[in-house]
Amino acid sequence: MSSRQIHGKRQGSGWPALGVLLATLLVPPVGAQAAELYVGQGLAPVRNFQPLQGLSLQMPVDDAMPLKRGEMTLRAHFAETSTILRESAPTGSAILKFGQLRSAFDVRFGTSMENVEGGLEFASLYRHSSGLDGLITAVESLAGRPAPLRQKLKNQGYAYSVGGGNASLNPPNDAFGLTDITLHAKGLLVAERQYVPATSLRVALKVPVGDRSRAFGTGIADLGVGLSLQKTVWNRVGLYVNLNEVLPTGHYLGLALRGYFTMVTGVEFMATPKFSITGQFDYYQSPFGNTGLKLLDNGVTEAVLAFGYRFTPNLLWQFYGVENLDFTRDSAADLTIGTALTYRIPQK
Repeated sequence: MSSRQIHGKRQGSGWPALGVLLATLLVPPVGAQAAELYVGQGLAPVRNFQPLQGLSLQMPVDDAMPLKRGEMTLRAHFAETSTILRESAPTGSAILKFGQLRSAFDVRFGTSMENVEGGLEFASLYRHSSGLDGLITAVESLAGRPAPLRQKLKNQGYAYSVGGGNASLNPPNDAFGLTDITLHAKGLLVAERQYVPATSLRVALKVPVGDRSRAFGTGIADLGVGLSLQKTVWNRVGLYVNLNEVLPTGHYLGLALRGYFTMVTGVEFMATPKFSITGQFDYYQSPFGNTGLKLLDNGVTEAVLAFGYRFTPNLLWQFYGVENLDFTRDSAADLTIGTALTYRIPQK
């Protein structure tokens, strides 16, 4: 008998134990399915985190179901973004290499009108020398795909400079400030039926209160309108679509802003009544146009992987990562990691 057989218990694989742990987390106890329903947790609350494009209105990512009359939700949302972009063109030049922490608080409430909710989001930005560079470099090296620009700028510290024509922007390191405020509302148009998704009309208004000289806002109001669709299939799978059109009302730093389209789609798998996994594809058209700089003119395409856990029927935690895709190049933020905690206050 070999020594491996003699000491089989000690040298055996740890995969069975891991399988038992995962089964304990993901498989509800006997009878739990009868006691708990599979309720969708919705899309991760992403947005266009590209530092310049993201200053314009980003329609809140949302499902189609409004809060009931008298209900309220409170959401705290934190997202850390690493950006590394450099470009030189006849019309101007830009270099962005920094981290950005966005902290937001969103309040929503069911209005006195049936199936209509209103909301308010205010947020802050803190820009700094990126703390994610080491993690990103390690992952890229492990995957065998180091980013050439990151290698070229590895000795470059904080950098935020955009110039060209009449535009000039050089906000300092360790800058902190409030951004523009977003007012939003949602009304249910069509209730979900067997072959019909729930569909809501959404509107939003960006109120310019952020300091435009330090890149915390654009100094102009933006109007947004959109549709949110939601459908549950096979009991545990949720499908979501957000379609939006945003209309800026002026210029930023002498650069014209145009109407732009955004879209977020997602598929959610409810592994248990409390735990879900969501994959998303996001597209954001740029609010800038014809500047000659790709990081301003090009849209952003991104993939999102999100996890949600409902601690109680009224307390939801979400964690997600955002990775830019190569469908449109040289314009997106490099990587975003975010988390959100949402508490629902039920009807009295």
